Amino acid sequence: MKNILLATLFLFSTGMADSVLLVKKGWQLIGSATPLNDMSKFQKERVEQVWHFDADTQQWLGYSPDAQTQSKMDSKGISKLTKLENWHGFWVKSKKEWRLTLPSTTLSKTPAQENSANDIIQLKKGWNLISLPVDAVLSADIFKDMTVWKYNPNREWEIFDQGENSVEDFPKLAHIKNSDGLWVKANKDTNLSVMKEAQKLHNFETSQEMKAYIKSTLEIYQRPVCGFEPMFLTRGGVVNDAIPTTAPTPLPVAPTVMADATLEGDERGAKNTSDTNLQERGVDEADIVKHNGTNIFYTKREHQNNHINITNFKELAKGNSKPINQITLGKNQYLNALYLVDDRLVVLSNLNSYARDEIKEVEGQEILGHATQQIVVDIFDVSDVMKIKKISSHKIDGNMVTSRVVGENLYLVSNFSPNYKIEYPKEYVTLSETCKEYFNPKEGEDTPPPYPVDVMNSSSSEQTPPPPKVTPLRKSQPYNPNRYAECYSLNKERETERYYRYDYENPIVKIIDLLPNIEGSNLAKQTLIEPDKLYTSSKQDQNSNITTISTIDIFDGSYELSNSFMGYSSTQYASSKALYLVSNQYPIYYDFNNYKERSSIYKFNLDDELSYRGIGSVYGHTLNQFSLSEHKDILRIATTEGFSWGGRGTKNSIYTLKEESGLLPIQGVLSGLGKEGEMIKSVRFMGDRGYVVTFRQTDPLYTIDMSDPKSPKKMGELKVNGYSAYLHPIGENKLLGIGRDASSNGQVQGVKIELFDISDFAHPSSLDSIILARDTSSELENNHKALAYRESDHLFAFPYREQGDHTNDYKTKNYLGVYQIKDDGLLTYQPIKSSVNNWGESRGLIFDMNKTTYISFFANGEVVTEKLEER
Repeated sequence: MKNILLATLFLFSTGMADSVLLVKKGWQLIGSATPLNDMSKFQKERVEQVWHFDADTQQWLGYSPDAQTQSKMDSKGISKLTKLENWHGFWVKSKKEWRLTLPSTTLSKTPAQENSANDIIQLKKGWNLISLPVDAVLSADIFKDMTVWKYNPNREWEIFDQGENSVEDFPKLAHIKNSDGLWVKANKDTNLSVMKEAQKLHNFETSQEMKAYIKSTLEIYQRPVCGFEPMFLTRGGVVNDAIPTTAPTPLPVAPTVMADATLEGDERGAKNTSDTNLQERGVDEADIVKHNGTNIFYTKREHQNNHINITNFKELAKGNSKPINQITLGKNQYLNALYLVDDRLVVLSNLNSYARDEIKEVEGQEILGHATQQIVVDIFDVSDVMKIKKISSHKIDGNMVTSRVVGENLYLVSNFSPNYKIEYPKEYVTLSETCKEYFNPKEGEDTPPPYPVDVMNSSSSEQTPPPPKVTPLRKSQPYNPNRYAECYSLNKERETERYYRYDYENPIVKIIDLLPNIEGSNLAKQTLIEPDKLYTSSKQDQNSNITTISTIDIFDGSYELSNSFMGYSSTQYASSKALYLVSNQYPIYYDFNNYKERSSIYKFNLDDELSYRGIGSVYGHTLNQFSLSEHKDILRIATTEGFSWGGRGTKNSIYTLKEESGLLPIQGVLSGLGKEGEMIKSVRFMGDRGYVVTFRQTDPLYTIDMSDPKSPKKMGELKVNGYSAYLHPIGENKLLGIGRDASSNGQVQGVKIELFDISDFAHPSSLDSIILARDTSSELENNHKALAYRESDHLFAFPYREQGDHTNDYKTKNYLGVYQIKDDGLLTYQPIKSSVNNWGESRGLIFDMNKTTYISFFANGEVVTEKLEER
């Protein structure tokens, strides 16, 4: 590094690590996120002078560890600098390179009230010498209309000024670390909350500005935050997954007919059928089985041969499991899910390929180029299932996150990670006496840890040097990590035996793919993201992933538009009016001072503009899409802070938020659901009511009154063994829970079905339960679409697996359990068994034909249909 390197030291304890600021010889403008209550860190043999500008008085404060120099300052009327706040910037003139060791901050379970404003910078009208009071890298946008100057590590000035008097002779201020000192000119006295400003989103005016920001973000994210080697091999960069090398074959223009069928549509129709289990009425979700009351489309996945099989209800009722037609996807095209909207079949799949121009042959073997992941959206006209026509096909760079269909529009959420290569120049150094001692310890000295691992050369045949041979100490001495702070960033070249560190300030970056593209049948290849449609925060030490929502018109097959934000979405929820994307990767631990996990919620309207509406934040992480619900323009969200196995306990809460002026401020909160260590296992919001299940040893079901968004209230509680992983409403007075049984000490057992009475909202009760074998589990625990439910007679079915034992080579058996709610009890029918023994998705389908009820079990292309026995 050229001038400053912030390094976190290894501590062989459970406490937090100290950090070190490497300071070079000469003048530097720096800062520290840790307050310095005295000037003892600036010792005479290292430092000549330290200066800070007091914005209150607009006067300089000075300090020197040399008594004579300090006396000169005093004689000139310069007030003595005695301490530095965590947001103070300061000039320091050093005699030599040295290391400023900063103490760690002890993080409490519940942050003290007095620590809640540690991110505040107190700015006065005029010039201020400040630094960031938080451990983060931010863009200068947080300063809005102020003028900001930074003296960078290359000893050059950079400027941020959005006003008319912007200075063009200096480079634009790229980013700000907490080790940077800044000159800020404010137009008025103001207190700036760094956390509040950093979470606000902004877009870009030009493509050049957008690309520069993304490039800067990926450079910052890849470099070690605290001076360690970059996590290049584990946190991104060029994808090197092992994928078949053959190029994808073109998709078929028309499907291959598997059989000659002449049945008329009216003859094939069924009555009283179950459909895809949806969270919100009017918001369709992709599934592996779709039907229109006559024809059924279902997926069959093989390694490189994926198909959509087609049948009809009459064929199933006859026991014929052979498809009447089939659509075959291209090679390396991996089938994801389907939509069926009137006579349009939407097929979502993933396509993996390699850059052909980068494939090389070395010693008879192909060395692959960088991998490319794409989402393929194919739309077919299936008005005549024997003469299927492809309407359109689109390819979008990235990975599929989720999708929804509302009306005639497909809303596709994708995630794209830029492809790039990054290297760091070596900066050779001469070992100080301390580092000589560190690398070559003598008998009786502190024993240093082994040589640092050179991860930058980990791909070569060079091995990490062995640790030095050390004679055992005569007397045990405690290891002092601060003593060798300056040595931890150094590596040793085996060939030359020279020592060096990597220059992270000047990375060598090769961009392969910075932005995702889209191309289609009638759409030339173009960038998916536009500058004014990409929203990002000012926090730049985050993953450079880009999450995008794209709209495609299902009936004419045309791509409409996209909207994006920089970050990763962990949970997605859609109402009929809006799409909410939750991210707990960025900003994970956004409360910088207390390292409390927070989730950010981004709201996009499902309108013609796909408009971005605002962002909100809550503490904790969500479980799944059912953790969110929109009702009367109020967003309800349930979260858990912490983990049951963590030492800091857990906290379960429900927040209510409402859109206001580009933000989603919190309206109300209910906390304290569950006991210490319990986590949310399932959530269901229905109108003005909410239901939450927490679990560690028992299953408390909580009933929540949500009628007043500003004051949600816990109304009732019921404790039973085990937990419900999915909750399904049965009319207004019953609730079906499906999850796992558990012993009295919390050991999880087999699948459990429980029927709850919620007619007395303050006193929920259990009406009946069914417990399956101990070694059973169900896809329904993690995927609500695995439930087939028919409201007319409360008949339901879901797949479950039974793990084998030594008597059958531990093979898994797949079943479709069939049950019915009758009066206040649960009825069990004979399960349907599948010969497919893999762990893929499977579905049930309930339908009537000729006054007979049938149940079909779909498991990766296999279909088993049986009549429902009389009960």
